[in-house]
Amino acid sequence: MKKYIAIFLSAIMLLSLTACSSSEKAPKTIDKQESEEEVIEEKQVEKNEEETVDEKEEATEESEETSEEVNEKEVTLYFVNKKYIETGDESLEKLIPEKRVVKYDEMPIEEAIVRELMKGTEDDSISTVIPSSVELIDVKVSDKTAFVNFKQEGLHGGSLEERFTLDQIIKSLIELESVDKVQFLIDGQKAETLMGHLDISEPLDNIME
Repeated sequence: MKKYIAIFLSAIMLLSLTACSSSEKAPKTIDKQESEEEVIEEKQVEKNEEETVDEKEEATEESEETSEEVNEKEVTLYFVNKKYIETGDESLEKLIPEKRVVKYDEMPIEEAIVRELMKGTEDDSISTVIPSSVELIDVKVSDKTAFVNFKQEGLHGGSLEERFTLDQIIKSLIELESVDKVQFLIDGQKAETLMGHLDISEPLDNIME
């Protein structure tokens, strides 16, 4: 009888040990699965962060390209033929075109063009006749009319200077699709003349003849 009891107790102990062993192994399997899931999540986060950085870089590049396109334009500027000024030969071209890339970050392209004309050119065969004393306030466009606004102070010159100041500006601006006529203003108001010689009371759509 004692023998049977001993066998029975041994069986119970064996079953208990087996159960404990299984219980100890189970958490290890779960821990392993959790570790793999964490690694996968970390990789996904890293991938998402890399994609976000790439998208930002692409957006920045596109923005820079767009900015360059908007703020830079090739235009045709008209300057006075020096040979005509020197000789007065009417057979010569009075205005000579010059292609130039104009930047206009903080102003309309029409204003940038007038300021470039006032700045002059590096070409020795042509020049600007706009007096250096002239000060431009601004240039605005409405209904295809460019309003070129000068300060009264500094508007001095002979008839030739006045004529070519008007001609250079008119000819250069009407090259744009946005401009058909040019109205000259002095201190924001219409005036009869710019320097005392030629009528500018109405919008002009062609150079002075």
